[in-house]
Amino acid sequence: MSRRRALILLSAAVLFWLCRRAYFVGFFNDDAYYLIGAKSLLSGRYAEIHSPGAPPIVTFFPGWPLLLAPVLALTGGSVAAAQFWALALLIAGLAFFASALERESGAETSDLALACAAASPLLTSTAATLLADGPMLFCAGAALAALPRLWRSRESSVWLFFGAALGLASLVRPTGPTLPLAFAAVLLLDGRRREAAVLLGSAAAVFAAWLVRGFVVSGAGWSHWREATSAARAAGIPFLSNAWGCVDSIFARSLLRPPVPGAFLEWCSVLAGFGLASFGARRLRTPSGRAAALFLAFFILPHLLSAKTAARYFIPVIPVAAWLLLRGAGFLSLRAARAVAALSLILSSLASVGVLRASTSLSTEITRPPKAAAWLKAQAPRGAVLAAEYDGRWHLLTGLPALHIPYDVRTSEALSRFLEVSGVSFVVVEDTSLALRPAGGDYVVPSGEVLRGLLQATNRARRVFADESGRAEVWAFSARPRR
Repeated sequence: MSRRRALILLSAAVLFWLCRRAYFVGFFNDDAYYLIGAKSLLSGRYAEIHSPGAPPIVTFFPGWPLLLAPVLALTGGSVAAAQFWALALLIAGLAFFASALERESGAETSDLALACAAASPLLTSTAATLLADGPMLFCAGAALAALPRLWRSRESSVWLFFGAALGLASLVRPTGPTLPLAFAAVLLLDGRRREAAVLLGSAAAVFAAWLVRGFVVSGAGWSHWREATSAARAAGIPFLSNAWGCVDSIFARSLLRPPVPGAFLEWCSVLAGFGLASFGARRLRTPSGRAAALFLAFFILPHLLSAKTAARYFIPVIPVAAWLLLRGAGFLSLRAARAVAALSLILSSLASVGVLRASTSLSTEITRPPKAAAWLKAQAPRGAVLAAEYDGRWHLLTGLPALHIPYDVRTSEALSRFLEVSGVSFVVVEDTSLALRPAGGDYVVPSGEVLRGLLQATNRARRVFADESGRAEVWAFSARPRR
C-alpha cells in the first residue's frame, strides 16, 4: 500500500470515529435489531430476544449479526467496540475497493476515488452506526479484490466456494444478491458459462436456505418482497421518482452535494454526476472493473421497485460511483479528473463539517435519545412490557422487553385487544417525521398522531410522560378500563 493511500485511510478512520455520534445507536431501529440478532446468535438462535416469547427473526438478514457476534462475545457486549468494528470493516472495504480498481484505472485515480468516497457525508454520518450498509461495502470490496486472483482458475471447486462466500455476503442486506449476479455476469461476458453457473448456483443455494428457514419458522415468504408488492398494489410503483431518488442519493446527496439547497443546483449535481459516471463506464478491460460497474447497475435495479427510499441504502456503491465519476472526467483529461475530485472533496467537506459538529455537540434529535427513554428506565416497574412502532430501538434505550405494534392494528379496539393480550404496561408514541415509511400498502407505519388518537379513543390508556420537544410520549395501559 502506498503512503498516500495509507494517509487517506488513516484520515478517514479519524474522521469516522469523530463522527461516530452523528446518530445515537438505535436511531434507525435496524441497528438495534442487528445488535439484538448478534446477541441472540451467541445463545445459539436467531431470535427477537428483546420480545416476550423471543420469536425468530425473519425480517433482518443474519449476515451482519454473524460478523458482529464475535466482537460482542469478546467485549462483553460493548456497543463502543461494536462501533469500532463497524468502522474498521468500512475502512477495510474502502481499501479493498481502491486495490481492486487500481488495476483498471491506475493508482492516482483509485486513490482520488477513495478520498471522494471516504469524505462523502453519507459515509461520515453513518460510518460508526451499526447498520448493514458499511459491512455490505466491505463484502463487495473484498470480493472485487479477490476476483483477479481467482480469474484464471477453471476449477469448479474454486467458483463453488467463491459463490458460497458471495451467497453469505448476500445475507448482509436485502440488495446483497446483486453482488453474485454481477460476478456471474462478468463470467458470462467472458464466455465462461460453466463457471458462471457454478458460482450463481452456489450463491443461490445459500440465499435460498435463508428464505426456506424464514418460511419454516414463520410460515411466510420473504418479508421485503411482501412489503414491496403490498405497496405496489396500493399505490403503484413510482419508477421515475425512484430512479431519480437513486441518482440523487449517489450524487446530489453524496459525491457532489450542493453547498446550499435548491432545485437548480441539485439538478446540476445529478446530471453532471450521472453523465460523467455513465461516460466512465465505457471500455472497461479488467474483470474487477467490469464487476464493479455491473454491481452498481444491478444494485440500483431493486430500488426502482422499492416501497422505501433512503440515501444511506447506496453506501455500498459510493466507491464505485466515485471511481466511475473520475474515470469519466479522466477521458477528458487528467486535469479534469483532478478538478472533479477536488470539487467533490470540497463539497463533501462542507457537509461533513456539519456532521462533525452535530456529533461533538450532541445537540440534535438524532444525536440524543428522547428523554422518554430515561423516564422509562427510572419509572417502569420490574416486569413491565412496552409496545412501540420501533421496538428494537426502545428496548435498546430502556432495557425493557418490547413489542412491535402490528401493522394491522388500525382501530382503538384492535389496539386495546393487542395490548391486553400481550400484557403491555406502556406504549411509546413518537414523532415519526424522521422515520422511513413505505409509500403505501399493509406495511405503512402509522404516524404518532394516528397512534395517539387510537390511545385517546380507549378508556384504558393515559399519558404519563411527554417530552417537551414533542419527540416522544409514554402512555400507561391498564388491564381494566378507567372509571
